[in-house]
Amino acid sequence: MSRNTWLARRALMAIGLMVSFYVLALGVSFGLLWLAYFDLTRTRHPAWRLIAFCVVGAGSVLWAILPRRDRFEAPGSRVTPEDQPELFGMIGDIARATSQAMPADVYLTNDVNAFVTQRDGFMGAGGRRVMGLGLPLMQALTVDEFKGVLTHEFGHYHAGDVALGPWIHKTHSAMGRTIVQLSENVLRYIFIAFATLFLRVTYAVSRRQEFIADELAARVAGPDAMASALRKVQGAGLAYQSYWYSEILPVVQAGFRPPVIDGFRRYASSPRVSSVFDLVGQQEEQAAGKADPYDTHPSLAERVAALRTQPPRPGSDSRPAVALLRNVEACERELFSMLSADLADLKPLDWSRVSDEVYLPMWRARLTQHGALLRRYNVAQPPATRQEIQTIGQGILPKDADEASREAVAWQLIVAAVVLALRPAGWVAETMPGDEVVLRRGADELRPYTELAAVVAGRTPAADWQARCARLGIGTIPLGVEPAAAEGSRNG
Repeated sequence: MSRNTWLARRALMAIGLMVSFYVLALGVSFGLLWLAYFDLTRTRHPAWRLIAFCVVGAGSVLWAILPRRDRFEAPGSRVTPEDQPELFGMIGDIARATSQAMPADVYLTNDVNAFVTQRDGFMGAGGRRVMGLGLPLMQALTVDEFKGVLTHEFGHYHAGDVALGPWIHKTHSAMGRTIVQLSENVLRYIFIAFATLFLRVTYAVSRRQEFIADELAARVAGPDAMASALRKVQGAGLAYQSYWYSEILPVVQAGFRPPVIDGFRRYASSPRVSSVFDLVGQQEEQAAGKADPYDTHPSLAERVAALRTQPPRPGSDSRPAVALLRNVEACERELFSMLSADLADLKPLDWSRVSDEVYLPMWRARLTQHGALLRRYNVAQPPATRQEIQTIGQGILPKDADEASREAVAWQLIVAAVVLALRPAGWVAETMPGDEVVLRRGADELRPYTELAAVVAGRTPAADWQARCARLGIGTIPLGVEPAAAEGSRNG
């Protein structure tokens, strides 16, 4: 059986199940109402509890399957061909290559994702085509890889997935509402069994649709570019989430708005970060077998294996896909002003200023609160054993805290102390996305966490660290004193 024949049969089965669900729901509802009517009019002593059960059950089912109108909310900032001619040039090329109409609306979103859908119309009919393109996705992919992703999304138009999708989505929602409405009613088991079958069939269709869209992307953009895009999307999604919470959130909470996309470029290209997420992606691809029956997408391993069967096509553009946009900073500002007025109103702050404006007050507050734990140490003779690290952590966290948490807060305090101790000596702290705190003075560089952790772990002899501190003239600078006191002692 050919792939298209299989898909057509499963799609027809899904439509049949969808119609059957509504027939079942209406049948159950009218059956319950008829039973209530019969008991009320044909019996001498109506069973009021039975009548109430029937009326409530029928009303719950009918209310649950009543169609709801979906309100379209713009997922991001809308872009136009006049604003972004190069991006729309690529979209137009792919539309022609796939024999599809251009989307009516294209939005930039704050997500490592791309999607197509239809808005307005009724249940997918007569609507306007909408495409969403993640701004961080465009930063993560090359132009060739991005072309593969766009073609994949046009593949959903090409195969009619977008037309069928709203019907399936509405039916999923109606089933879910029905089961919730009947949560205290034995009738729910009928609908749970039907919903389980419906999900298995429709999700199988969804997985096959993904393979077909991948195949179209391979023909237009090349299988290698599409496979590479799939791998990158897996890792970039995790990286962007980590980046948002570890790098963006502290700056935003301090009242500033950093350059998000440029910061993500720095974060994702950092060797420390990229190696971790590359490893995660490789492990996911190697570990993934066949998709679960309730997965909407095939596993990464299955999709990459299917792409290997397609004829190769050399790539031609390895620029970051974000290069297709004019004025990325303006796109970013417009996107975040649309997503959150509060975020848009924050004061812009370049990453080179984040250390002084955001982290310096945090380090000072940390040292003011817990600096006494480091009073007996200086830069050349810092805490040098794991036991000392744990003892410092115990002085910061409650007794029931685990070792990893104690170690983490101890290192935060130690790094803050080193940074503040060396500032009066001309050392400047830098905190770029994806990198640890780095101290620089002229051509000299110190990485407090990495270098001191190596001493604690025994990879660097303590004597070597002490000798280096002596050469730099920082060996006797004390740790654990408040910054003002440290500066005052040096000035005195």
